[in-house]
Amino acid sequence: MQERRHNQLAIAGWGAATFAALLASYSAFRPVRDTLVLDGNPDQIPWLFLATFVAVSIASPVWSALLARYPRRRFVPRAFHAFAACAVGFAVLVAAGVAPIPVGRAFYVWSAVFNLFVVSVFWSLLADLLGPGTARKLYGPIAAGGTIGTVIGPLLTRLLVGSIGVGGVLVMSAVLLELAVIGVHRVRAIAERLPAAGATEAATPDEADRPAGGGALTGIAHVVRSPYLAAIVGYVLCTACAATFLYLEQASIVRAAIHDRAARTEYFAAIDLWMSALAFVLQTVIARPALGRFGPGVVLAVLPLAQLAGISVIGFAPSLTALAIVQVISRATTHGLTRPARELLFTVVSRDDKYRAKHAIDTIGYRLGDVSSGWLYSGLEALGAGSGALVVAAMPLVAVWLVLATILGVGFRRRVTKEPS
Repeated sequence: MQERRHNQLAIAGWGAATFAALLASYSAFRPVRDTLVLDGNPDQIPWLFLATFVAVSIASPVWSALLARYPRRRFVPRAFHAFAACAVGFAVLVAAGVAPIPVGRAFYVWSAVFNLFVVSVFWSLLADLLGPGTARKLYGPIAAGGTIGTVIGPLLTRLLVGSIGVGGVLVMSAVLLELAVIGVHRVRAIAERLPAAGATEAATPDEADRPAGGGALTGIAHVVRSPYLAAIVGYVLCTACAATFLYLEQASIVRAAIHDRAARTEYFAAIDLWMSALAFVLQTVIARPALGRFGPGVVLAVLPLAQLAGISVIGFAPSLTALAIVQVISRATTHGLTRPARELLFTVVSRDDKYRAKHAIDTIGYRLGDVSSGWLYSGLEALGAGSGALVVAAMPLVAVWLVLATILGVGFRRRVTKEPS
C-alpha cells in the first residue's frame, strides 16, 4: 500500500511536470499568434478554422494508421519529436523572412493542430496507464501542472522575445517539448509498476505495446458505433461552439477598442495569467473532491452554465472589462474542471479507443465545432442579427450540452461498476 501511494505521488509529480512542459511549449507562442491574426481582418478567422479542420481531418487518420503498425505507448514521444522538428522549421522560416503572410497563416493552423494533438496523446497515455480510481485522484494535480505551464510559457516569451525574437521563441518551444518527452518516459516507467486497478483491459507492458491493427479510419468507426463515445463527441462539439462564439466576440471587441499591437498582446497576456491562476485553484482544490464525490457528469455540467452566463453578459453589455472577466471564468472552468472530468471519461473505454477514438474526438470533433460555429457566427453578422442573437442561439446549445453531461455521467458510472476498483 505504501509503495502504491509512493508510485502514485511520483506519477502525479512527473505527470504534472510533463503537462507543464507541453503547455508551456504551446503558450509561449500563443500571445504572438493571437496578436498577429488581428493584423488582418477578423472576418478571415473562420477560414483559418476551416483550414485547421482540414488539417486535423488528415492528421487524425494518419495517426490511426501509424498506431495500427507501431506500438501505441512508444509512439507518443515520437509524435512529440515530430512537432518539435516542425517548430524548429518554422523558426528557420521566420528568421529568414520567407513569405511572412503565408507562413504566418500556416503557423496559425499548425499551432492549433499542435495544441490539440500533443494534449490529446498525452491524456491518451495517462488513460491507458491509469484506471478510473487512480485517475480521479491524480488528474486534478496533473492538470494543475499544465496550468503552471500556461504561466511559464508567456512569462518566458515576455522575458526573452526581445533578445531571441519570434524564431527564438519557437526554438524554445521545441526544447520544452523535448523536456516533455523525458517526462513521458518517466510517467510510463512508474505507472507500469502499478497494478491495473480499474483498467478496462489488464495487460502486461509488452501486450499493451503491440500494434493495434485496423486502419486509418478505425477510431472514427468506433466513435460512430459507440453511443458513449458519440455522447462525448456531442459534448466536445458544444464546448467548441461556445468557446468559438466567445473567441470571435473577443476578436471583434479587442480590434475595435485596442489599436496598438503591444497593448493587445498585454491585454491577452493578462487574461491568460488570471485564467491560469483561477484554473490552478480549481484543479488543486476543487477537481479531486468534486470528481470523487459527484463523478464527471455533475462536474461537466458546470461549464455549460458558466458559458451561458458569459455569452449573455457579452451579448448585452460588451466591454473589455466584461470580456476579460468572462474569458477568465469560462476558460478557467474549462481547464480546471472540464478537462479532468472529460479525460476521466476515457479511462473506462478500450485501450484502442483511448488512443484512436479519443484522438479523433479531440481533434476532428473539436475543430468541427470550431468551423461550424465560426461560419454560424459570420452568418449571423451578415444578417445583422447583433450580439443578442448569440444569446438566443446559446440557449438550445446549453440545453443539449447539459443533457449530454447527464448522459455521460450515467454512462461512466455504469462502465466503472463493471470493472474492479
